[in-house]
Formats: sequence, C-alpha cells, structure tokens
Amino acid sequence: MHGLIFFYIQKFADEATSGKTTWLKIRDTVTISDNRYLPNEVYPDEDAVELLQKIADTCGEPLPELIERFGEFLAPHLIKVASQNIDPTWRTLDLIENTEDIIHTMVRTAKPGAEPPVLESVRHSPNELHLVYSSSRQLCLLAKGITRGLADHYGETILIEETSCMHKGDPFCCLVIQDGSNDTHSANSPLSETLTFDPQSGDSLRPLRANWYSAPPSTSTTPSTVDNFAIKGLIGRGGMGHVYKGFDAKLDRDIAIKILHPSRAQDEVSKKRFLRESKTAASINHPSIVTIYQIGEHDRLPYIAMQLINGPNLSEYRSQQGGLVPILEAVRIGREISEGLAAAHEKDLVHRDIKPDNILLEEPNQHVRIIDFGLAHEAGDKEGRLTLDNAVIGTPAYMSPERIGTDEVNAKSDLFGLGVILYEMISGKLPFDGKSMVSILAAISRGKPTAIDMLVPDIPQDLADLIMQLLSNERDKRPADANEVTNRLRAIEKQ
Repeated sequence: MHGLIFFYIQKFADEATSGKTTWLKIRDTVTISDNRYLPNEVYPDEDAVELLQKIADTCGEPLPELIERFGEFLAPHLIKVASQNIDPTWRTLDLIENTEDIIHTMVRTAKPGAEPPVLESVRHSPNELHLVYSSSRQLCLLAKGITRGLADHYGETILIEETSCMHKGDPFCCLVIQDGSNDTHSANSPLSETLTFDPQSGDSLRPLRANWYSAPPSTSTTPSTVDNFAIKGLIGRGGMGHVYKGFDAKLDRDIAIKILHPSRAQDEVSKKRFLRESKTAASINHPSIVTIYQIGEHDRLPYIAMQLINGPNLSEYRSQQGGLVPILEAVRIGREISEGLAAAHEKDLVHRDIKPDNILLEEPNQHVRIIDFGLAHEAGDKEGRLTLDNAVIGTPAYMSPERIGTDEVNAKSDLFGLGVILYEMISGKLPFDGKSMVSILAAISRGKPTAIDMLVPDIPQDLADLIMQLLSNERDKRPADANEVTNRLRAIEKQ
C-alpha cells in the first residue's frame, strides 16, 4: 500500500481517538514491519489493517465503520495533495469520474509496486455516476468514505447505493452515486467521451451512456487564445479534456478545439492516446468523418483544431423524432456511417466505439459526421485494446461480443455497433438491454436479440436480414466489410 495512506493513518489516529492515545502509542502496541512510514514508499497491506484495527479497538468502534470514517477524513487531504491534477471547476462526481486517471498519473507511474485499487466509472447523467471498485484489499468501505468526504468538502449532498459488494461474494463492488445538489451541468452537448468499467457481476444499474457535459458557468480557466485561434467559450468537457468553440481568423470560420487536460498530459499513456486520436482522424479524408484542421500544443498541452459541427448527435436526433427514425431516413444515416467506416477500415483503423453519441448530424440535411477516434487503433494492434485489470473500454449497449471477451477486435466490431444503431433507430429499442451494464454485456455475450421484424412488421426483409446479420454473435457471420454494408443499404434505398 502507498506510504501516503500510512502518513494519513498517523494523522487520523490522533484525531479519531480524541486524546485517548497517540499515534506513537498505537505504533508501539502493534506488530508492524517498520517503525516509521514515509509518504513516498510502499508498505505491506497488513500493517494498515493492523493499525486501523488498533484505532478501532481504542475508539470502541467496529472496524468497518472506522474504515469508512477514515475515508471521510482522508478525502480533503487527498484533494490538497492532488491539487495540480484537479480541475478547479470539478465537484464531487467530476472528481470521482477522473480518479482513475489521477491515480495512474500520481501512483502507478511513480510507484508501480503500490498496486492502488481500480476505480472505474461511467457518468450515467450529470447527477449520477456508476463506480466500480476492485482491489484484493476489499476496502470498498474506504472508497465510500472518501466519496462522502469529497461531498462534504464541496458542500454537496450525495446518495450512495451499493449494488454489488466483494464482501458478499461479488467479484467487485459497484456504487451508484447520485448528486442531490443543484447542478448546473447540461446533458445536451454533442460531444462524447467513453469511460472504462469491469464487465462482471451485478444486475441493478440502468442502461448507461457516457457524455460530455456542459461546464458550470464559471470559466475562469478558459484560455483567451490557443495558438492563433481565439476562444469563444467552453462547449463541453469529458475524461480526456475540454472542448472549446474557437475562431480561425485567417480562414474566417468557427472551429472546435479539443485540449488535453493537464492531469492527462502528465501521463504519457493518455497523451499518446490523445495524439493517436488526432492523427488517426486527420489521416482520413471523408465527408462522413469530422475534419481535423490542425494538431499542436498550447502551454505544453496537446490540442486538436477540428471542424465545428452544427447539429445534434444521433441520440438527440432520435429523441427529437419521438424515439423512432423513419425507416428510409435510418437507412440513409446507416449508409453514411458505413461509408465513413469503410474509409477508416481501408487504412486498417478500427473506431472501437461506434454509438449514437459519436455520430453528429450536420444541419440542415442531417449529414453524418463521425467523431471521437480516441479509442481507434490499427487493426491487430493488441496494445490498442487499452485494458486495465480485465476492464474494457467502451459503451456497454454498443459493444461487440469480442470487445467483452478476449478475442482480437477488428473492423467487424464496428459493424456490430452499426447494427445496434440501426436496430435502435428503427425499433426504438436496444437489441441487448438490461438493468445494469453487466446484464447488458451478458445479453450481448448470449447473442440472442429479438428479431427486428417481430418489433417492426413492416420493415423491408432485406433490411431486417442485414441488421440481424450485423448483430451476429459470430464475426464470420457478419457482412464481409463496411463496403458490403454500404452497397446493401444503397440497394434498399433504391427499392
């Protein structure tokens, strides 16, 4: 365990016992590996448990309750220590959403032997976050305590629901954290970021979406310029950074500028991923893919200057249509998506996260523009999988079976996501649904969606067959490539 935890156990001991004893006396009455703990070292887990148990005994308090109380004590101190990696506009849910990245930056890269817990999250809505905790120490109560301590620090009211727990035999703990405070976020930003989670156990969360959320009114950290581009305001933010509306005076046009967050820029893995996204998208010249204008660095932070799209994302557009998109319109949108995917696949690039939030519809004709190649990688590039302790990166409802399992991801994984999009646009339902991300992933693994012609009797049979083929659990049974999908959809349009 990281020495910083031991450092604060010492401070907590003096406060928790209310003068009944001191840290020095506690240290002298337990069997531990060292007589001092330095914040920059790593020490045995057993020492921490032994010390906390002694503090609990001294206070006459059950150990689980004391561990949670220690978490509440720890939270504001951790905020101070990690201040350089924390955006001043963040609040409780924002900070939890970015905790895994902060841990990676401050602990994993500096002290590989520290083995911090995996804390992965998905932002279900501006006021709700789903957190997965996994660690051999099973200190989920500490995570709950830290969460409450963060809320106290920010003066917010939160509700925590535990839907699975390692102490009950589950492989990980899952917390649903809701912010009951007034929130100034908006869920209407047309940009999206996907988060990481562990696809095992539990059956009690709602279907998930990970969005970019509009920033709070305070934009004191918004730059006035980025290189030669004037900044007009903040569009949204996500796990990788901020997206601003900018203006290119030389070409007299508005643009979007995505800047990597400072805490990410310190981590070479995140920086590499961000640059990969920009280079990947910039290498593809196709009308169905958002155009990248420039890649650079501003104040040592990488940025991407790209086409600003005026229009909703596909999820928002479907809502505007009452949940259903007319069949011919859905076919046209699907064809334009497949055309963009074909262009990417020709360069051996797999998007990996095809979903409605990553499909923008440019007004006035709702022309498709695919965004967010942050998960894209070269086909066959095993490093591109970007897994962490059996966690997978993606958005549950649109992930292919091979993304969930251990099979290599290829272009046909993108075709599966397109199949889900077509199914949802036309039927108004997801082919693989569930009350939690785990139940959704389990449904995808089983591979038995309801036939779409059972839900939409008047759907053209050629289209129904194509959609169900795209959703095949076995990759070999899906269409050969995106070009085949494009041709089949174009033929349906002409019927």
